[in-house]
Amino acid sequence: MKRFSCVVFVFISFSPLFAQIQGQWVSTGMMQSAREYDAQVRLTNGRVLAIGGVDNSNNLLSSAEIYNPSVGTWALTGSMADPREIFAAVVLTNGKVLVTGGMSTGSTVLASAELYDPVAGTWGSAGSMSVARAAHTATLLQNGKVLVTGGCQTSACSSVTSVSELYDPTSNTWSTTGNLNTARYYQSAVKLKTGKVLVVGGSAGSSCELYDPAKGTWSVAASMSTTRNYSAAALLTDGKVLVTGGTLTRFPISSAEIYDPTANTWTATGSMATGRYAHTATLLPDGTVLVAGGEGQSISCGKACTGYIPTAKAEIYNESKGTFTPTASLPRALAYHSTTLFGPGRALTGGGMGYTATCCVVVNNAEVFTPLTMTFSPSSLNFGLLQTGLTSTPQTVTVTNVSTHSATVSSIASSGDYSESNTCPIAPATLPAGQNCTITVTFKPSAAGTRNGAVTLKDNDPGSPAQSIALTGVGETLTLGFTPASLNLGSVPVGSSSTQSATLTNDGGAAVNITGIAVLPANGTFTQTNNCPATLNVQETCTIQVVFTPPDVFNYKATVSVSNSGGGAASLPVSGTGLDGGQSTQ
Repeated sequence: MKRFSCVVFVFISFSPLFAQIQGQWVSTGMMQSAREYDAQVRLTNGRVLAIGGVDNSNNLLSSAEIYNPSVGTWALTGSMADPREIFAAVVLTNGKVLVTGGMSTGSTVLASAELYDPVAGTWGSAGSMSVARAAHTATLLQNGKVLVTGGCQTSACSSVTSVSELYDPTSNTWSTTGNLNTARYYQSAVKLKTGKVLVVGGSAGSSCELYDPAKGTWSVAASMSTTRNYSAAALLTDGKVLVTGGTLTRFPISSAEIYDPTANTWTATGSMATGRYAHTATLLPDGTVLVAGGEGQSISCGKACTGYIPTAKAEIYNESKGTFTPTASLPRALAYHSTTLFGPGRALTGGGMGYTATCCVVVNNAEVFTPLTMTFSPSSLNFGLLQTGLTSTPQTVTVTNVSTHSATVSSIASSGDYSESNTCPIAPATLPAGQNCTITVTFKPSAAGTRNGAVTLKDNDPGSPAQSIALTGVGETLTLGFTPASLNLGSVPVGSSSTQSATLTNDGGAAVNITGIAVLPANGTFTQTNNCPATLNVQETCTIQVVFTPPDVFNYKATVSVSNSGGGAASLPVSGTGLDGGQSTQ
């Protein structure tokens, strides 16, 4: 059986920064065991069953565990009779799970099959196939039987089978059916909406075949334009089949193509941004396809030893546009992992092969992908420093419907020391696909210190019914202050002047940008000069010098106003009295 290892070289790549993108991964409960080459299926109760595989110490596993989405945890369940990896699993119409073949201890390839009962949490025998096989496929047919085909008969795949068999859950028995025209392993198998089964590529290169359950025979289907081993296939909502990536030798493929069962033809579609193999392709509820992970990150120490290690990159395929769009990356790079769609509209990735700075490693991490309907740009707002009780300058977020369908926004609400207004349509009105609206937010700190909050938007998408824009700002009771707090420049004869100074101090918790210093009213009776910098750091001071030149005999008042990034303008009241030229100020 072909196995993979990797040596990791440190390299640096640069990529542009984006606002929030369509989708997000969140780490969930750790699996009970690290698992690679395992099988993962969604049970009829909505939970996910992970079975067998090999752990980080190269131990073959017979154990199984169940993921509970409501609490985000994994729990062990009954173990299989035989440890196995590189096998196939399928959920039957009665809710039980059939596992077939695989490789077991001592490099033994198994012919045995087992049946898991989710109610009892136990395994029982499902008989044996006529041939031992691993790296094969198992497909549930419309009549409730399971078609098993292809695979390796030896651990090194020196012998490959074309034998196909049917499992009947009613009688718990096996029977042979028509053989493949070309023996193959690591192929993909997809049940079409017609009930036929399409087998794609694998070790047989670009060739494809169709199984007709009514006749029990295989026929040669149109070949792909590219030889693909370790590719991934997904049945699209219109009945066509998307096949992505794969490899010819050691180099990952970025191209993709679509099979049309009606015309029996393959057509090239847009290419992925990242070439990959040993990845997953999962149809999402909105008809797009999530492609995640795989061997696709290049390492090189020269032309002769270029290789590939797991990548964390993920993409979304949109059939109507024929394009792949980068989406949020996995929390860690993975290959040979499993991805299972589970309710409501989310995908669970568990196990697989990751890597450290020195070697590849089998992981027990699990992550949940949430497909977003609405994205925010930017996805967070920082209002900086603001004096308590004052209201900030508004900041705006653009909300875009990135899905392929109209979205209904049920509510938009703010929390903390923040207020929002918006132009978004609220139910029953809808926001069409590709359209946007805006949310405008202001900050009014009620107390000193960091003030966090959020704007939460709820929509009708099953994958992301609620998501938030993170908000933060800092309240300050006093930012800029004068010493003394006011100036009285005394009684000054008309035509003469008097000068006094005040010290401006930043008493806040952050640097403040000074955006303007002015005397109000600006009629020339009071004027100012200063040595204040553009930015006044914490506890830094500067001096403002005020000159009083009375134009007449009168009592005068004015204000020196310092506008700044910390909030409201700092104010220095100034006053003075004009005297007749013959009077003394003493």
